[in-house]
Parts: sequence; C-alpha cells; structure tokens
Amino acid sequence: MRNQAARFINAAKPEEIVFVRGTTEGINLVANSWGNANVQAGDNIIISAMEHHANIVPWQMLCERTGAELRVIPLNQDGTLQLEVFPTLIDERTKLLAITHVSNVLGTENPVKEMIATAHHAGVKVLVDGAQAVMHHVTDVAALDCDFYLFSGHKIYGPTGIGVFICERKHSAGYAAVGRRGAR
Repeated sequence: MRNQAARFINAAKPEEIVFVRGTTEGINLVANSWGNANVQAGDNIIISAMEHHANIVPWQMLCERTGAELRVIPLNQDGTLQLEVFPTLIDERTKLLAITHVSNVLGTENPVKEMIATAHHAGVKVLVDGAQAVMHHVTDVAALDCDFYLFSGHKIYGPTGIGVFICERKHSAGYAAVGRRGAR
C-alpha cells in the first residue's frame, strides 16, 4: 500500500509515506510535532486567506502556544493570491509556509512549485494541503520539492478516514498523536 501511494504522488521514498485519518490529522500532526519542536516566540508562519479551516486553526493554536506570529497572504478580487505580497512576508524568523494546492472554496490553483522555491530559498519549510488537488491533477511531490504534502482518500473515491501524509524523514522525529481540529 505504501508503495502504491508513493507511486500515485511520485514520492521518492515510500518509507516517507505516513498513513493518517485524513488531511486534517496530518496538518495537526505537523503543527503539534514539527511545529512544537521548531517554532518559538518571535517566529512566524505564513498561510493564505484561502485556506481551509483545517489549515488555519492548527497554526493559530501553535502561534498562540508559542508566541509566534501568523501571517496571511491576501487575495486579489479574482480569487488569486497577491503573489507580489508573499515574498515580503518572509523574513529570517519565518519557519513555515502552509499553503493549499487548490482552494476548496474558490477552485484557485496556486503556483505552489514557485512558492516552494521562494520559501526554500529563504530556508523556510513548506506544507502543501493537497486535499483538493490530487483528484484533478497529476501530483508530483518530487518535482514540487515540498517538505510536507497531505491529502485525504475520500477525495479520490476512497473510504472516509484514510489519508496520506508525506514528509522527509528528517522532519518526522517525535510525531505525537493528535486530535481532529478543523476536521474535514
């Protein structure tokens, strides 16, 4: 099963696939494990104004716990991100960009490959919420080069309660069991 999931999203290493109950659980896993270990007072996390609740609440809670700041990429009138603002939100204290690949409300497909490159150039880790993308696009996580990519099985006609979370092994130490905040 792990090998099939890896092939489906072109993950380089099947052992980096983690099965979760869905995208929400995977995001909470990152926030409550990687986030707790890497985000401190004075740091910041960037999300966009088009995120699903499940990709907002865990970061709000992490920022509240740690004293970090949550920064938001605003939207244009046409429902696209104000991409010219995005690089201005990044500074030496930015730890993570958590971005949706495709908006569940607007249907907007974000230029995540370019955004990942910008973030990585500044040393920022990237989580991509792929819940709305995997059923409409060929997903190539190796080409995207994100640090975390997540999606839910029910979005691709699988049963409810299964999901895939890929993370580079170096980020996976100390993952804690989490609840379902912002569930989808």
